Amino acid sequence: MIFLIFFFQLIFVHSQTIKQLNEISIDEELPIGTIVTFLNDKIPNLDQSLEYDLVKPFSSDLDLFSIDHIRHTLNIKKRIDYEQICLNINFHHCLISINIAVSNHDTINVYIIPIHIKNIDDNLIKFFVNRTIIEIEENDEYWFNKTYILPHAYDADGDLITYSLYLHNWNKPNGLFELDDKNLLLKPLKKFDREEQNLYLLRLIAENIYEKDISIDIIIIIKDINDNSPQCQYNKTLFSINNINSISIFKINVTDLDENDNGKLEYNLINSLSGFSIDHINGYIIFNYTEWKRTNETKLLINITDYGKPYRLSTKCIIEFKLTFLFDINLKLNNNNEKNNNIISIDNLNLPIGQLIIIDKQEKKFCLNCLFNFNSSLDDIFYINKKTLNLYLNLNSLLLIRILSNNLINNENLLINISINVWDINNPLIISSKNYTFLLNFNKENFFKNSNIIFIKINENILLNEKISLINYFHSCLNNQTKEFILIDSTNTFDIDKNYNLFIKKYLNTKQQQNYELILKEIQNNQTDDINQCLIKLRIHVYNSYSVSNIYPYFSQSFYILTSNNISQFVLPSLPSYVKYISSEPNKILIDEKNASIKIQSSSLFSSYSYDFYIKAIDSQIPSLSCSIPIRIYFGINQQSPRLFENLTKQSIEISSREFIYQIQAYDPDLSFNNQNNLFPPTIEYEIDDSLENVEIERYTGRIFFKNINQSIYNFTIILTDFGQPNRLITRQQITFDFISNEKLNQQEIPIIISTTFILISACILSIIILLIIIIILFNCYQGKLSTKKSLSNLSPTTPDSCLIDNEYITTTTSLPRVVNREQRIYPTISNDNQRKLLEQIHLPPPSLYSNEKLSIKQDYQRNLSMNDINKYLERFEKIYNNSSEHHLGEPVGSVV
Repeated sequence: MIFLIFFFQLIFVHSQTIKQLNEISIDEELPIGTIVTFLNDKIPNLDQSLEYDLVKPFSSDLDLFSIDHIRHTLNIKKRIDYEQICLNINFHHCLISINIAVSNHDTINVYIIPIHIKNIDDNLIKFFVNRTIIEIEENDEYWFNKTYILPHAYDADGDLITYSLYLHNWNKPNGLFELDDKNLLLKPLKKFDREEQNLYLLRLIAENIYEKDISIDIIIIIKDINDNSPQCQYNKTLFSINNINSISIFKINVTDLDENDNGKLEYNLINSLSGFSIDHINGYIIFNYTEWKRTNETKLLINITDYGKPYRLSTKCIIEFKLTFLFDINLKLNNNNEKNNNIISIDNLNLPIGQLIIIDKQEKKFCLNCLFNFNSSLDDIFYINKKTLNLYLNLNSLLLIRILSNNLINNENLLINISINVWDINNPLIISSKNYTFLLNFNKENFFKNSNIIFIKINENILLNEKISLINYFHSCLNNQTKEFILIDSTNTFDIDKNYNLFIKKYLNTKQQQNYELILKEIQNNQTDDINQCLIKLRIHVYNSYSVSNIYPYFSQSFYILTSNNISQFVLPSLPSYVKYISSEPNKILIDEKNASIKIQSSSLFSSYSYDFYIKAIDSQIPSLSCSIPIRIYFGINQQSPRLFENLTKQSIEISSREFIYQIQAYDPDLSFNNQNNLFPPTIEYEIDDSLENVEIERYTGRIFFKNINQSIYNFTIILTDFGQPNRLITRQQITFDFISNEKLNQQEIPIIISTTFILISACILSIIILLIIIIILFNCYQGKLSTKKSLSNLSPTTPDSCLIDNEYITTTTSLPRVVNREQRIYPTISNDNQRKLLEQIHLPPPSLYSNEKLSIKQDYQRNLSMNDINKYLERFEKIYNNSSEHHLGEPVGSVV
């Protein structure tokens, strides 16, 4: 209507005006009916006008407004969508002009009101695709010249959009990709290896000025090329063949990291072995025993090739076969138990337990080209004679020594698992194995008697001449003391007395020698025959109290030193079910059976400086292996450093090399006197500070040994370290040893020996001269006696065997005997001027006190001549010669010697 009026007036009214009003700005998407402006404020004298209305626009799309004539307002008539209306006008400045015609009598005024439609952020950012997939060739040498287009985002509001690129974990793809945000291009930063990573997931984010964003997945796929050869799972693959009754099939594991035809494989044998074949497609190796012939070669070489382009790649795999079916292993046990074949009674340690029999199944005879090894659950308790294949007990085994040297337990059973492996000497892969389980019964009294072997354990710290009684052992030769023995010891370390007590003559050291083999042999007499003669072997094992072998296999240390700070973390080694821990003081310290931890029951222990106790491992199957370890717990604070019992600075010692030199004795002043004397656990740890090759010191006993003495003075420093908390304290003591070895002593004694030898030789020569003089004198006396008998033959009316002495006759049928007397000697004399001069005495050694020599003295008329009779005879004989003529004066007169 208004539009028609407007044209009519334009035709017939001559007065008309067009006026431009100020621009009005409104937001898009305002609700319908919203007041845009009050026309009274825009158009003057509007209320006095006859009529006014909107001029209808040429396009219905712009018919967006209406006038409320009552309130004189311009209202929104239709939905105003900036993106729809302004798309073809000016997207960045959308301006819509409306015309309002006002009629005043003869004048029509047209008012033009420009309305600026403001764009609001009422639309989301969008990508036209959900995801983008980009393919990049692996190991591309020209990666730095290539870029990849990324999709653009769209914002209907026309806002400025910025882009950013992230990995799927929202980290920046540093070192991998770079985003050209101006051109929206993806640039790789390196060449990619598909086998290292074949897929990268990126996230492209688009964001407008209102911080509204949207993201899209960018999937980077690394395209495969044939750049990887097939790979075997292992450099060498080992298969075991134990079935000879059917065909065995094995699958070789080979991988090719490439895809499709690049990873498809073909298998071929390089070398051919009898009995073996391979499937070319799937790689199955087939073994047929009926076609197999024994050779020294059990190794297959397999060539694996892929189907890749442009070049096929290949590799070589090595397959080895362990043939476990060839040998039949049989351990024939010398079982004397008829009730149970798995129980073996040991009656004699010298006899074998059994014999190993190995049969070659293919050759069907005893295997002559076989090697074997032998493993036991009790370590080295057995050994096999490689010539006879007999199974013996290993008498040097530490576990067996512990069992056999325990005389408190007479009967003991050992459950043993044995594993035997046998292989061909020319091909170690032809191997067979077999396991055995049996029970060894030790009746120690029986096999000690039958074996003539006694086992003894001796602590290396035993004192010299300390006695070890052998009479308590089971052997019949030692159950009484009527027999006499000698001890044969090649090391000259031990000896035995008449009471069957063994004692040592040298200090023992396990580092020098740990096992000794002695022979105890009965001394033969007239009543002893060779068959019943006692001959006993003594096997002596020297042990160190701090050695782990004494408590193996249940403890890993010979003692434990704990503190109140770490006792809660301390756990004992786990034990088998038949072994249990027991505390020596269960009322004060308890052992948790579940986790083998230590719990203190008595709170009074925390007030003491330290506390000692023992933990025992009780073996219910093999009691001889039960053992115990000492444990000391420190509760107090370590305050004083260790000290020496004696102020030791210099020692002068004469001793031979390779022997015990000295024992350092130190103590911890913080400990009580009773604990100082307790060697287990030790209170002090000894160490030599200087690196001396010739000097050794035992860590916990302080005994010092010299290996080779090549100098007279040794200076070194002893480090004494105590135990305690929070820190261990140290004392350093300088020690000097001044001694001369036996070799040097011998060198100094050489001059003395030479001078002594010269004196002895001189004395011998002088004695020989004196002896010659005496012989000459005796000879002259004998000549004088003969002449006297001739001159006095008329004085005696008796027979030639009679002698007249002081008018008494003594008749003998034999010559006078030589009298043996230990206290009296009769020496030759020379008569001169009726005086006798005693010649120099010759001292002869007396006969043995226990001599078995028998003196045969003939009797005259059943009468024994005593020493007094002989002396009386001599006195009378001298009287006769002293009263004779002067012709006989000066001649020697013999006497009985």
